[in-house]
Amino acid sequence: MALTKIGSIGINTGIAFAGVTTIATLNASDNVLSVGGTVNFVSDVSIGGTVSIGGTLTYEDVTNVDAVGLITARDGIKVGSGITLSPDGDIFFTGIMTGNGSGLTGVANTDVIFTDKITLPDSAAGSINVGLGSDLQIFHTGSSSVIQNSTGQLTLASDDAINLQSKTGSEYYFRAYPNNRAELYFDFSTHNTPKLQTSATGVTVDGTVAATSYTGDGSALTGIAAGIQTSVPKSVSGITTVLDLSKDDFKITAAGITTVDVRGGSEGNSHTLRIVNSGITTVGFSTYFLFPSGAAPIIPTASGTISLISFTVHRQGAVGLATQLLAGSSVNFS
Repeated sequence: MALTKIGSIGINTGIAFAGVTTIATLNASDNVLSVGGTVNFVSDVSIGGTVSIGGTLTYEDVTNVDAVGLITARDGIKVGSGITLSPDGDIFFTGIMTGNGSGLTGVANTDVIFTDKITLPDSAAGSINVGLGSDLQIFHTGSSSVIQNSTGQLTLASDDAINLQSKTGSEYYFRAYPNNRAELYFDFSTHNTPKLQTSATGVTVDGTVAATSYTGDGSALTGIAAGIQTSVPKSVSGITTVLDLSKDDFKITAAGITTVDVRGGSEGNSHTLRIVNSGITTVGFSTYFLFPSGAAPIIPTASGTISLISFTVHRQGAVGLATQLLAGSSVNFS
């Protein structure tokens, strides 16, 4: 059915098209069909040209929209209050996206930047997981924070120094520098010197080292007493020679008249004294030395004579209490 030259001077109502109707020409100078009222189509409508709608096009109860070509929306597409497709290509949504994302394509492997924090619940279930098997987890239990690694080693790498410090940054616990030292601290706010510091030659300890055991022969140790320690005073003559009983063995080269005295010592410690006469020599002992006979032995006076005396600290000296040394008899190696 084809209609041509449809014209109207007044208002026409009740024009109904049943089936397929083709309007070839219009009785108007610009070939425009102008409808002032409502047009009802009871069947399919096929429009071969462009449809221009100046107002709002409202779809009601539409279940399927079949667009063969490209749909272009100048100001974006908005679905309800949750999804917006912007003209510049951004997608905004406030709901939840489900699925494993295996079918997504064209997703750029670039940084994801959050303008605000990411908040997760307090438990391992709310952790940040790294690795296909969640090998590395970072989470908060509600009372403490946990970095948990279940596969291989956990490496903390940096091109610069690594600091383990307080939240405010006012105290260091541990510091390490590339190609340089590592430092361990105690109460940095009061003692800002590291208690243990490594170097190319070993470690330096600030303070006392307490150990329950020690291995090795100690042959390379310096500045400590290891094994029998010998004290060798200079040649003495006409004076009192005081032995520091922090040592174990003493050697005196004596000349003229000299007296042997002591200081320090610990009860039960044993010591030896070697006396070498340089010229005619007379050697006496302070009253701290107690000999079996009740009197000091007679030390040979001849030059070159060597005498050996051994003694043990019987009583350590204190305020109002004299030191007592139990001395052995003199042995003469003339």
